Amino acid sequence: MKTESNHFLKYLEALTSSPFFKDSSTGSIKELLHSMSEEHWNAKSFKSSTDVMSTFHFIVSGRLKVYKSNPDSGREHTVFVLSKGDVFDVLSLLDTKPHDVYWEALDSLDVLKISMEQMRHWINKYPVMHKAILYYLGDRMRQLMDVATDVTLHSTLVRLSALLLKNINGETRKLELINNLPNDEIAGLIGTTRAVVSRHIQELKRCGAISVSRKQINVKNLELLLSIAEEKYIP
Repeated sequence: MKTESNHFLKYLEALTSSPFFKDSSTGSIKELLHSMSEEHWNAKSFKSSTDVMSTFHFIVSGRLKVYKSNPDSGREHTVFVLSKGDVFDVLSLLDTKPHDVYWEALDSLDVLKISMEQMRHWINKYPVMHKAILYYLGDRMRQLMDVATDVTLHSTLVRLSALLLKNINGETRKLELINNLPNDEIAGLIGTTRAVVSRHIQELKRCGAISVSRKQINVKNLELLLSIAEEKYIP
């Protein structure tokens, strides 16, 4: 991308404000941006691992679902929901192999992309990124461990309550990241079905923890929701 591009400064700000690049200098990020190109994914766009394995992506806006699917049963499990400031696919960047997951744009998605070969060259030129990658992977591994233990140790109602709490903005008390997601998408995040999520949402409504309007979940009683997530109260 050329410096003269109308969007260069906007994309530079997006990169420099990302936690992934927090230790990188502005000069090195500018160098990276010069090698990147823009790409737009329409909502519901679907890609397999082979479609994206040769390029490294940075999300400028929108949300992206990363999921695995069983072709025999049709069941899906959402591994992550990525959003502004996230990158993908770090695993393919490290081992050069396809990552056995699928990618779907939940919203209109704008990304910056660069070839894996160019990205590896840039990382080797600026070794500070080695630490950033370790931190990023460590955070993802922690999230995966939490999901694995939650499925084993906690009920679906507790998992749903905890998911809502994790995505609440502490100041506005509004949901972020999973905002406006349909129940089947929420179900994929906690390892259950849409019917179970729908039932639990009604339970949380009846006890006064949440309200729902126009498919938007609003937290009415944060303390009550926390008590349910900590298994101190059963509605």
